[in-house]
Amino acid sequence: MRSYCIKGLAAMIVILFAAIPVYALEIRGSVAGSVSDQSNLFEGSSFSWNPQNFAGFYYDLDRDLGSETLTITITEWNRLIGDEPYGIIYETSDRTKALSNAKVDMTYGKLRVASIDNITGRIMLDNKDSTITLSKNKNTEIMPGIYIRTANNYTLRCYIYREITDPGTYELRGAVAGLAGNYDTFTWNPENFAGFYYDISHDLGTETLTATLTEGNNLSGDYPFGLTYATVAQPKYFEYEPWGSYMVIGFLGEKYFAGYLDNTDNQHESGYESVLFRVSADENSLAHEQLEQILLDEDTNRIVNKGASIKLREGYELVLKGISDEGKVYLNLLKDGKVVDESFVAPSAYAATLYDKTYYYRKNVGSQENLAIIAVHFRTTYKDEDYTMAIADGIWQISETPTPVYADTEYDKMRIASVTADSIAMDNKDNAIILTKKSDIELMPGVRIRTANNDTLRFYIYRTEVVK
Repeated sequence: MRSYCIKGLAAMIVILFAAIPVYALEIRGSVAGSVSDQSNLFEGSSFSWNPQNFAGFYYDLDRDLGSETLTITITEWNRLIGDEPYGIIYETSDRTKALSNAKVDMTYGKLRVASIDNITGRIMLDNKDSTITLSKNKNTEIMPGIYIRTANNYTLRCYIYREITDPGTYELRGAVAGLAGNYDTFTWNPENFAGFYYDISHDLGTETLTATLTEGNNLSGDYPFGLTYATVAQPKYFEYEPWGSYMVIGFLGEKYFAGYLDNTDNQHESGYESVLFRVSADENSLAHEQLEQILLDEDTNRIVNKGASIKLREGYELVLKGISDEGKVYLNLLKDGKVVDESFVAPSAYAATLYDKTYYYRKNVGSQENLAIIAVHFRTTYKDEDYTMAIADGIWQISETPTPVYADTEYDKMRIASVTADSIAMDNKDNAIILTKKSDIELMPGVRIRTANNDTLRFYIYRTEVVK
């Protein structure tokens, strides 16, 4: 019976990971700065993006063509100075559409055309007179369509990205394997494949896919396997930090909830309480071989008047029914217009704890019992003869429909080899792949591999996104 269920679940996953329309697409490059506790960008140093680590630059796989580079050089106070030697240098030999009519001293966003070599066609731009400071949580357009984003963190991290809003189907490709020095074994990760999950503010994202070629350009389906995928859950604070932290994991390029964490050991120092861990019977999703999508994680203040509601996802809304003279907030949770839970919180009570101020809703999700899927923190209340309201400043919701990750489930060419309480591993057991010229093969839901139309083997992984 289980094998039939697994096949059905795998089919559901394929549908889940099909290209979902979006209204704007961000194609990001590699991360500069402090990554995995190591820094590749500091005062006086430089970092460069090119077609290998930024899919937003032009690259022709068949002919191995693509010359765009953008280099930043950091000076004191994390500045990209607008004086020589300049904090930003962009170079290309490809006359892109945007630069087709370029002339010296023309400006393109923050950059200006510094030189044009009429023999080689090489164009160089710099940020003369346009100093940029890479402060936290900043988003700056460098040149038309290309931006630089910094982490919402005092530790410097940044990447460039291209924003696409024109409707169409677009390809998020990874770095190219098969070039000099990376032929036999190549690994894609969030650094060189924008299709994997990455959170720049918290430096989160562990997905890797490794291709190992054997004789005849074969990705073997036997051990040690030509394709191996791995991802590990990482702790992340809720946006409303007093709730503590939970485990987040990237899986096939998407962000998922993997379980609540117990912060009891450092509760005295941090003041955080593991409310959602405490109220959930089965708090670890990955241990139950399933994951849930994170739908809401917010810490924005919201005023909720009597009779009004907080709109949630998947048909839920939380209605404020009233507030007692003692400050108890009476709440109804609705699902598709029907009441599924009635409860109260007491944020204004004397010596109210975080538990007293947090509304939560539990239900059975897949094989997990009494998992908290919705939480709302109320900071305070106000009531007089004319006005009744409460202020909510923390909202959390995960999906009530789990994503199964059973061991031995097959997804196209890949199968889940193992699942632990904090990790997932996949391989291509019994699914050998021979990389011939001009191939386009689906490896797993949402991720494909493409080879060049050339006798020299070159290939990359990619996923597609649809902009509406």
